Amino acid sequence: MSEVSVCVQACSMSRSAWEQMARLPVAARLHSLFQRACYLQLDRDNLVALVAPELDNGPLNVVLDRVPAGWLDLQPSVPVLVGYDRLQIGGLAVSLNSAATWEPCPDWDRLRANAGALMGRLQPLAAWIKEHAPADSMVTFVHEPRRAGEFKVSAAHARAFAGAEAMWAGWQGDEVELRAGAKRLAGLGSGLTPAGDDFVLGVMLWAWLAHPDPARYCKTALEASASRTTMLSAAFLRSAASGECSAPWHRLLGAMDAGSDEQLCHAAHEVLTFGHTSGADALAGFLWIGLRLCEV
Repeated sequence: MSEVSVCVQACSMSRSAWEQMARLPVAARLHSLFQRACYLQLDRDNLVALVAPELDNGPLNVVLDRVPAGWLDLQPSVPVLVGYDRLQIGGLAVSLNSAATWEPCPDWDRLRANAGALMGRLQPLAAWIKEHAPADSMVTFVHEPRRAGEFKVSAAHARAFAGAEAMWAGWQGDEVELRAGAKRLAGLGSGLTPAGDDFVLGVMLWAWLAHPDPARYCKTALEASASRTTMLSAAFLRSAASGECSAPWHRLLGAMDAGSDEQLCHAAHEVLTFGHTSGADALAGFLWIGLRLCEV
């Protein structure tokens, strides 16, 4: 390994990220690098993210006390080593010694027990999100008429609509349709986390809240979608299929359960600010399935 020239401290890490790194020693590689996040690939499928403090806790995240100078100068070929007490990426060392462990799964048992009350917050949440979500997000078709002849959006959104309808059929017990819907949505859109995948992620989170067998529903959707999208998006889908979500989603679910309208809107805003449309697209999936259940 290179000689250490910069040291930073990890403030927290998710339980699942810690479990991935606990199989020691782990040789890794630099997967991708952004201004506020560095993704490390630990094996064929698993990613861990070193993130700036403002990105907060998430299923993949190791939250640093700061982003070090020269962060963006790291090269794809730089050697990476994961140890039980630190990560080393070239000359950058990240101490894990005093990092708090963060639980990425909300208290689903408690939330499920109060699912009826959460459903009662969906209509005002949906109205607020419709007003504040990016115009090019999938939120735009959540409120569209559902008869095919009235559906007046882009071809991509029409494909998304068909996939969403199939996932609803899957919710009602048709696993063939569930797989077909997840396949239609997987990889739909551009970027490291395409919009269709974010939509599926939102559906999965609602499944953990209200589906009779969320583990099976999410596993089926994951099996159909993970191989059809990017590695990063598949990692997020894998986390959601296990009932894991980011700290802003934790706060949104908590606000739906016991928060004021102001707290609910503030938490929804936090989710919306993830990526350009990623947060909005995940909320679209969450709202789509939840509002359908309200109509039953």
